[in-house]
Amino acid sequence: MNHNIVVERFGIRLRPITMNDAEFIYQIRRHPELSQYIGEIDSQFPVHLSWLEEYFQRDGDYYFCIEELSGKPVGTIAIYDIENNAGNWGRWIISPSVPAAPASVWLIFHVAFDLLGLSKVYSNTVIDNASVVSFHDNCGFERTGVEQAGLNIKGVAYDLIIHTATKLNWPVIQQKLERPAELAARLLQDEGR
Repeated sequence: MNHNIVVERFGIRLRPITMNDAEFIYQIRRHPELSQYIGEIDSQFPVHLSWLEEYFQRDGDYYFCIEELSGKPVGTIAIYDIENNAGNWGRWIISPSVPAAPASVWLIFHVAFDLLGLSKVYSNTVIDNASVVSFHDNCGFERTGVEQAGLNIKGVAYDLIIHTATKLNWPVIQQKLERPAELAARLLQDEGR
């Protein structure tokens, strides 16, 4: 979806993806360490390009590049499948060397609740992805379900934990994310990124 939402805080910026990001997105989603628990991407780059071109035609799909304030891309995040004032947040992948997780989630929730006016966002996380499941639990997202065999990766079916956050509990989540996001921002600044 073509949109012009740009937000930044904690040394991180979310900006709309463009076709110029195609190679970066393709590479980061195929990174062996990062792709272990995400949906598979076709190995043919032209198929990836076609998916991105189709993305720009879809309504209710806000796909962002996560970047350092220098403009260096470090990941992606999105809100999509918006329906009945709720949306799925995902496509979340960050370079392992960049401490941008708390800031990127704070920013995507800011977009969802404060800019788009959604009442609820949810995510589906592979149950075996212990670090992300723990992150969601510690941020105050409520576990609202399990989708049995919800995602197939390389022929293996994985259960998905569904976490939900509401606009009502956004202030509590904000507080839980702000301290680690501020610490990560200092790390980014100290490393001269």
